[in-house]
Amino acid sequence: MATASENQDLKLMASIKRGNMEAFEQLFYKYYRRLYALFYRLCWDDGRAEDLLQETFMRVWRGAMTFRDDLKVSSWIYRIGRNCWIDLEARRKSVRRAVDVESDSLLDSGRVDALSEGDPRATTSGRYAAIRPVQLIEEMAKGKEESPVDRAEKREIEDGVRSGLLDLDPMHRLVLVMSFYQGMTYTEIADALEIPLGTVKSRVYYAEKKLRDKLKRFVGNPAEGVKNA
Repeated sequence: MATASENQDLKLMASIKRGNMEAFEQLFYKYYRRLYALFYRLCWDDGRAEDLLQETFMRVWRGAMTFRDDLKVSSWIYRIGRNCWIDLEARRKSVRRAVDVESDSLLDSGRVDALSEGDPRATTSGRYAAIRPVQLIEEMAKGKEESPVDRAEKREIEDGVRSGLLDLDPMHRLVLVMSFYQGMTYTEIADALEIPLGTVKSRVYYAEKKLRDKLKRFVGNPAEGVKNA
């Protein structure tokens, strides 16, 4: 059953199809913060994030007539945002459109059993709770007083987070940001990106592992924290 928010979105889309600019503005103001936060975490660049946000909502306006009422508006908008992101990365010649076969075949090999629904590390919302490094180092950064030495250390930590995310394959980075920063469930991510649920799980697992290895110098051994969580 659709929620009140989803029903409101459908009403807005019906008005947008009729060319109602006020309805479009309402939809924009409902989602622009989430979309901007997504794009910023993907590229760590204000200008690029703003360009992606603008392009996404231009496509929402132009493509409103193609929207089907059996879709969730939020998922449809995320798909458009994903396509804008892929297009940008393709233009920058930095995207691999096909994710490593090895990472996507992990489920078949039985190496990611920890991602099953019954795993204690999965939160009630369906997010993968084993992604500790970013959370830990951001908490460390927030707790620092602003002495020159502390500011330098905080900057180093922030650079480590940014570098770790940017080192990920763009498609792995996308699912990790949607899961960790956007708080989306695996099912929501699969729906928004139009990929199998198992693919979402394997990509999150692969991305979290690479990020944890990249950031271990800041947090010691994150695996121990996960084991004891």
